[in-house]
Amino acid sequence: MTANRTLLIAIIPVVLVLGLAIFALVTFAAGEREEQSWVVHTYKVMDSLRAILNDAADAETGQRGFLLTRKASYLKPFHDGQNRLGRDLTQFQLLTQDNPDQQARARTLRKLLTQRMAVLDAGLAAGTGQSLAPPGLVSLLDQGKAMMDATRAIIAMALSEEQRLLGVRVQARRAVERNEILSAILVTIIAFIVLITAAVLLVRNNVRLAISEAIRARQARILQATLDNIRDGIVVFDNEDKVAAFNAIFFRLMDYPQTLAQVGTALSALKAIDTELARAGLDDVPGATVDGQDMLRLKREALELDVYRAPIPDEGFLIAASDMTIRAQAEATLRQAQKMEAVGHLTGGVAHDFNNLLQIISANLDLAIADARGDAKTAERLQAAIGAVERGSRLTAQLLAFARRQALEPRSTNPGRLMQDMTDLLRRTLGERIEVESIVAGGLWNTLVDANQLQNAILNLAINAKDAMPDGGKLTIEVANAFLDDNYAAQHVEVTAGQYVMVAVSDTGIGMPPDIVARAFDPFFTTKPEGKGTGLGLSQVYGFVKQSGGHVKIYSETGHGTTIKLYLPRSRKPLEVDAPALSASGAGGGETILIVEDDDGVRAAVADMISELGYRVASADGAEKAIAFLEHNRNIALLFSDVVMPGPIGARELARRARELAPDIKVLFTSGYTQNAIVHNGKLDDDVVLLSKPYRKDELARKLRALLVEEPAADERPARQRRKVLVVDDEALIRMVTLDMVGELGLDHAEAADAAEALTILRSDADIDVLLTDLGLPGMNGAQLVAEARKLRPGLAVIVASGYSANSGPRDGALDNTYSLGKPFDLAQLKTAIERA
Repeated sequence: MTANRTLLIAIIPVVLVLGLAIFALVTFAAGEREEQSWVVHTYKVMDSLRAILNDAADAETGQRGFLLTRKASYLKPFHDGQNRLGRDLTQFQLLTQDNPDQQARARTLRKLLTQRMAVLDAGLAAGTGQSLAPPGLVSLLDQGKAMMDATRAIIAMALSEEQRLLGVRVQARRAVERNEILSAILVTIIAFIVLITAAVLLVRNNVRLAISEAIRARQARILQATLDNIRDGIVVFDNEDKVAAFNAIFFRLMDYPQTLAQVGTALSALKAIDTELARAGLDDVPGATVDGQDMLRLKREALELDVYRAPIPDEGFLIAASDMTIRAQAEATLRQAQKMEAVGHLTGGVAHDFNNLLQIISANLDLAIADARGDAKTAERLQAAIGAVERGSRLTAQLLAFARRQALEPRSTNPGRLMQDMTDLLRRTLGERIEVESIVAGGLWNTLVDANQLQNAILNLAINAKDAMPDGGKLTIEVANAFLDDNYAAQHVEVTAGQYVMVAVSDTGIGMPPDIVARAFDPFFTTKPEGKGTGLGLSQVYGFVKQSGGHVKIYSETGHGTTIKLYLPRSRKPLEVDAPALSASGAGGGETILIVEDDDGVRAAVADMISELGYRVASADGAEKAIAFLEHNRNIALLFSDVVMPGPIGARELARRARELAPDIKVLFTSGYTQNAIVHNGKLDDDVVLLSKPYRKDELARKLRALLVEEPAADERPARQRRKVLVVDDEALIRMVTLDMVGELGLDHAEAADAAEALTILRSDADIDVLLTDLGLPGMNGAQLVAEARKLRPGLAVIVASGYSANSGPRDGALDNTYSLGKPFDLAQLKTAIERA
């Protein structure tokens, strides 16, 4: 706009100067023509005067020639002169109408010449027929001469006047010419200045226009680059419904042919191949809404798109498409998680109440069996009832697992070893028609998980797989390391990116359609016939994995089988092995146990069970009464408290106050529904011992004795009693089996694949008492390792395991004072070697 205004400003002076020049030229040309016409007029007047003089002279000459020669040929000039004289006098009068002086002279000339012609006629008449001139003729001639002289004088005066006028008019014409030339020069100079100014303005305008065009081109490139690099697809239409700008993402998202991705494509071409977009009205209604929403949700193969239209004032409109696939998946996952959480709260509460009922039934059945030992029939019936209680207990356990309210006791576990232990069990459970294959990847990480619950989860998945293969098939269980990246975590809102151990259970069964996959983890949902399943198997797996901080994913295709992958978080802790169970007697020693339970029926049944076990019993129906009781009775050996109780004092606060009142008191919690009071991050707190409801009398007895006869705390013992063994072997399988055997002996252990790793562990772990090493190690051999290890730890006990005889060949001095263990060895031989070493 500025450039056009500048151009207009430059053009206007040029037009004005050109107009002025044309006007000046026309004006001066008219003036010059006028002055030139006056000069020509003067010449005509002068010519007419000369013609008059010539006419008079011709008439006089003809008369005199005739009179002298008497020849008739002289009469023709005489008569011609007379005839022209009148005409030329008239011409002179006409030409001098604007000059009064010349008009007076013309009248005088006419009178004088008329008289002169009369004199010439008289002289001619007087001289006709006579040989000599008569006297009267001479006087006529003299008179004619005088007239002629007067005529010449008048004509000379007229010519002089015209000559003067000619000079004036020539000067006037030359003045006009000078003015014209000066004006032309001035106009030329002005025009030159204007043209130079206009040229400067035009050049500056062109420079600005070039800069403006460069800026616009750069902005266009930036705009196109922006369009090409944003995630949304955009196409802009002008007022003629033709494509004015676009990015390739729009055509890719909308699945349009790339041939349409060009400027000038008509909207009708897009409508022809996408009737859904046309039906939505987004192509012709400003701010169109669909079903009350600002955006239209479209599906394009595996993509979900939000498409909307926005007007561009006075320019057209744009249509944009946003890829909402990941967001839609995340929203669906979040809705599923919220649904599962809500159902989990409901089922957890139901399980809690149901467990209390089962506990009352179980306790009374245990007591009744003791009373009915002499009645076999009654005892059989009671045992059947106890079996029903156990089945109900398993059902509530499944509900709690789904609700993520079960009390987990996670340990650093190697799933590969767990799978090796389970393979034979799975083959026996699934039968001969199902081929079972387990694949354990090398270098498998540990995971922090409740091993028993993981076994239950794998068993549940295997049983479901069996049901999906009624005619037999293959079950594959794969254990491997996995990494879930940020992209995967973005698509699954409940997933944290990081390292996991993956357990994948795959079958070759009938598979599941997508709608079944979407509901597979819902509690009580099952595709089995009525009475054939509870619908809690997969939901239990789901709850266990989520409570363990992991992730579960189903991949299934109808007719091609199903794979369920469990992702359990990696643990960098060393492998933990359960200590051997205490073989304490279940009978009590008369200790006093304080029972805290708000349910009257449960409290009474438990009190009876504990009394029959040989303990003294005190009870309270809430935490406040229990604290009041402890303030006056400090000789309580164990506090047995429910976790979920009404009132302002929670279970943990009750335990803390109890220990303040009785420092030596032991605490055992029981619950059918765990809460954050004793469970954090999906596992029991480290200082919590829990007996889950419902429990049997013998389970209660073992738990009580285990607490009442447990070893003193580590800070109360004079020295560490439990040994720790470092196993060094470059064969991973042999090392794994040896570690299992060490664990079976109830000993702590560490492992290394070579001497360098073993020495590093010895430097950092002061608890290692025994070094169990193979001789044939890569790099530094076993004997060299022993020598270096004893430099670090002179009192270290060493066992050398080898496939060769202990006494064969020369013995290295470094192996003195070591115990030799020949391969292969069993658990008893290993135990003996550790004791002697």
